[in-house]
Amino acid sequence: MPSKQKTAVIAGVGPGLGASLCRAYAAEGYQVYALARSLKGAELGDGTRFIATDLTNEDSVRAAFQGIMAETGRVDSAVYNASGMVISEFKGLSSGEFEALWRVSTLGAFLFAQAALPSMADVGEGALLFTGATASIKGGANFAAFASAKFALRGLAQSLAREYGPKGIHVVHTLVDGIIWSDRARDKFGMTTETSMNPDAIAAAYLDMAHQHKSAWTHELDLRPYCEKF
Repeated sequence: MPSKQKTAVIAGVGPGLGASLCRAYAAEGYQVYALARSLKGAELGDGTRFIATDLTNEDSVRAAFQGIMAETGRVDSAVYNASGMVISEFKGLSSGEFEALWRVSTLGAFLFAQAALPSMADVGEGALLFTGATASIKGGANFAAFASAKFALRGLAQSLAREYGPKGIHVVHTLVDGIIWSDRARDKFGMTTETSMNPDAIAAAYLDMAHQHKSAWTHELDLRPYCEKF
């Protein structure tokens, strides 16, 4: 029998924002499903179920959602947080690197949305959120692959918002303008908790948008630490 508990599906779960999103939704009483190849040390807390998923593979994504629907009968909120990063001079950028980044950042989002939206459309409500970046609106030097993929993700989000908004589904694109705090951010970039973004704070903003009244929806929101120049 379908559950009356709300269901959230988070794609792209690691020890940073993905894990924070899982914990935030779980704290609000959602049954949470985390989709990723592996958890890689992420601490999700109680009540979150992990489904090993290749987000760039249509059969893998479809199977994950079929399992979720069999257990719950619904998807109320879905967040696509998966991405990659390639920083390279254009002359040294390989077609393989370019395609691989597009597959995880853009194709994966397409497959995820196609799997998540039917349940929402059936009931005329739900929230679909995508994690973008500064590169979604501004391509920088040495970021040709990343910016191309993130620009495409933004276009996908805009098109889905215009198609599914009138059907009662809230589609959100978030520009995360800064480095999210993690041990890796500290070790690789020399970040501190003051100069980076708190993943729990970002997750709280996502949850707020997922719960907005339909008379005052945010489609695009930019988030950055107070000290970030823009």
